Amino acid sequence: MAHRAAAIAFVVLLAGCGSGKKEAAGSNCREAGGTGALSSPGSAETRYLTSVNVEALECADRVAFGFLEGAPSGYRVSYQPASSAKFEDGSGNPVEIEGSAFLVVRLTPAATAQTVGEELKFTYTGPRRLPGNETRHVQEVVKTGDFEAAVTWVIGLDEERNFVVSTSRSQLSVDIG
Repeated sequence: MAHRAAAIAFVVLLAGCGSGKKEAAGSNCREAGGTGALSSPGSAETRYLTSVNVEALECADRVAFGFLEGAPSGYRVSYQPASSAKFEDGSGNPVEIEGSAFLVVRLTPAATAQTVGEELKFTYTGPRRLPGNETRHVQEVVKTGDFEAAVTWVIGLDEERNFVVSTSRSQLSVDIG
């Protein structure tokens, strides 16, 4: 319930921020949200990831996860130290990720491919690594897992920042201020 109130406050804040361009020096943007873990159980049905986008808004950086057919899966978004964030799920292989703070987004139950008959059809065909391009705080977003009905992405940031998670009909967004 607290994360929903924080999300509403952040949306109201964004609505008052203007045109969607990067924050200018001296703007009236205020930080919303917090740095504590946020989670939601979501649907019991596996959801299929279709897209991941990184963009700079006027008052925040946004990482948006798009899903096929309906509401996003459950999630847990939390800061983790590099010693646990920068590894692949399942294999444990180390993964290089730009940044000095790591916001881990774990989507469950979720997958990037679905079985159609006897064939595997990939629903997410985008890159495993997305640069922060023009963002203030996001350095890089890297897929570190797609294992046992959990899809994990790590958002590498310049430093630990407040964030808010919001969901819409087919998208989960993490706004970082």
